[in-house]
Amino acid sequence: MGWHVRETIDGDQRERRIRHVTRCLSCTLTCVHCGLPARFSLPAGHPGLGVVEHLRGATSPGLPDLALLHRFCRDDLTTDAGIALRRAYLGLATELFETGRRIRRHRRLGVHPPRPGHLETYRKRWRVAKMRYACKACRYYTGSH
Repeated sequence: MGWHVRETIDGDQRERRIRHVTRCLSCTLTCVHCGLPARFSLPAGHPGLGVVEHLRGATSPGLPDLALLHRFCRDDLTTDAGIALRRAYLGLATELFETGRRIRRHRRLGVHPPRPGHLETYRKRWRVAKMRYACKACRYYTGSH
């Protein structure tokens, strides 16, 4: 993302990291909708299961109009939401699946609509819920190794 960690790496460790990044599918195969790695070893019905879809305008090297998506992202291809909100929806869907609850379209991420006079409280809770679920998705899908 935007963080750069400066550390000294000996030659052997550097070569191991390069080998990992070039060979690891979970690092290189990312969803075109949310940018998180797609997994293929998940049970059927999991929102993070990787699927290949035909999308017009998708730019995959060598594969015209084919794109890798999470199952949840394929079903929810809204383009009006930013990347953090897309990841938040995926994080909420993953949490619901892991706890055995039904996955629905939660446009409010579990935050109740504001009462009259409490708009600032609603906005604060909305931002907290959005970042909580976005971080949950990032940890779940990138923390495999």
